[in-house]
Amino acid sequence: MKIKITDGMGDKNETEIEIDEISGTELLKKLGISIFEGTIIKNGTIVRESEILTSQDDVKILKMIHGG
Repeated sequence: MKIKITDGMGDKNETEIEIDEISGTELLKKLGISIFEGTIIKNGTIVRESEILTSQDDVKILKMIHGG
């Protein structure tokens, strides 16, 4: 499964994990991203962390930028 990770400001990274199916929550854990820091986009649509993602899906993680 290929996963695109971006911060929305031009910083993009692509990673690949060997898995056919995983929940959004487990994927974020595997990538070391808190559910409060990442939004999952599946096939162009924002989905909940409970959504099941497969290797057939186009998966992007949008990391939130925060601070003050």
